[in-house]
Amino acid sequence: MSSPTTRFRSDLLGWSNDNLRDFPWRESKRSLYEVFVAEFFLTQTPAENVAAVYPQFLDRFPTLESLREAGEETVARVIEPLGFQNMRAAALTNIATEHRTLPDTVDELESLERVGPYVAHATLCFAQDRRLPVVDRNVKRVYRRLLGTDWPESSSDQWRVAANLVPPEAPRRYNLALLDFGAEICRPEPRCSVCFASPYCSYYSQSGNE
Repeated sequence: MSSPTTRFRSDLLGWSNDNLRDFPWRESKRSLYEVFVAEFFLTQTPAENVAAVYPQFLDRFPTLESLREAGEETVARVIEPLGFQNMRAAALTNIATEHRTLPDTVDELESLERVGPYVAHATLCFAQDRRLPVVDRNVKRVYRRLLGTDWPESSSDQWRVAANLVPPEAPRRYNLALLDFGAEICRPEPRCSVCFASPYCSYYSQSGNE
C-alpha cells in the first residue's frame, strides 16, 4: 500500500486538473519580475485584492527600471488599495535602485528588503518551475493535518519535509494546487466531507470520522 504522502501527491495533482484558481499572475510565461511582484503583494493581502490592482501595476511599472524611475510616492499611490503602501513602495523602489535585474537564487532573493523565504521560494517555483517548497500558514495546516505527529515543529524541519514532498515532475502545479487546496478544502474549518485525502488523513481519522 502506498504511503499517505505518495497518495496525497498523486491525488492533489489529479484534483488540480479542474480546481486551480485563476489569477493573472498565474498566466503562463510570466517573467520572474511579474511573479515576484505578485508574491510580494500577496503577503498579508487577500489574492482577490491583489488581482484588482496587479494589472494596473504592471501597466505602470512593467520593469524594475520603471519602478526606479517612477519613485516611491508614485508607486505608493498605485498600490494604496492593498494597504501597507508606503512600506511596500519603499521596499520595491529600493530593490529597483539596487538591482538592474532580479536575482534568481533563493538566498539572493531572501536578501532583498522585506522578502522572506516564502516569497523567494514561490517566485522561483512559479516563474521557473523549480523544485522548491512553499510553506505558508495554509500549507502548514494541510501538512499538519495530513501527517499528524510526522509533521515537525521546527520551521527548518518543516521546510525540509516540504521540499521532499514536492514532485520533481510537476513542482509548479503541485505547489499551486497545495495553496488552493488549503484555501478551498483544508480550511481552518475543514471540508472533510468533500476532501479526497480523508481516507488517509491523520486529522480526519483522529476526529472519529473513520
